[in-house]
Amino acid sequence: MGSDENQPNYVDEGITLFRQRMFKEAAEKLEKAIDLAPENISLWNLHAQALASTGDYEEALKSIEVAVALDDSNFLNWQLKGTFLMRQGDLEVSKQAIDKSLELNKSSVTYTLRGQVDYNLQNYDEALGFFEKALNRDPDNPLANHMKGLVLFIQGKHGEAIPFIEKALAVGRSESLEKILEECRKRAEPG
Repeated sequence: MGSDENQPNYVDEGITLFRQRMFKEAAEKLEKAIDLAPENISLWNLHAQALASTGDYEEALKSIEVAVALDDSNFLNWQLKGTFLMRQGDLEVSKQAIDKSLELNKSSVTYTLRGQVDYNLQNYDEALGFFEKALNRDPDNPLANHMKGLVLFIQGKHGEAIPFIEKALAVGRSESLEKILEECRKRAEPG
């Protein structure tokens, strides 16, 4: 069966809308694309991301579950599932999904996500270990630097926190992080 030149290209339209941050509209176009290619994991994945970007994590999880069912060896599917669950506050189940992603691909991003789960659970030593693994893979990872700096600050290791917070701030300004850096500098000063 040949393609009809007049048929809309829902994939391209969905991606364009996603890039334009029009997530609800992107999700709608991607749903139409999925109707035409229900086995396409990438479409389910992007559809889930569009839904999550609207704040609809429940529906995003449904889409990512389909992607996981289609290919449970795709680390990104597990990473997204863990992220959506973390945003919903389901931290223990999120941890399981992110651990599965780490089994498949030990990326800096996934280690950072795993550390964030432990940070949210106030397991600061475990979180620190995951942020360190993330930074071993990518020393410039801004979120891992940010989070490691926060954990060190919470642990009272103000001097140690400073270079990580500075590195995170070099990527983008954050008033709250700047205040923490200022506090670290005050507390790290001798006498």
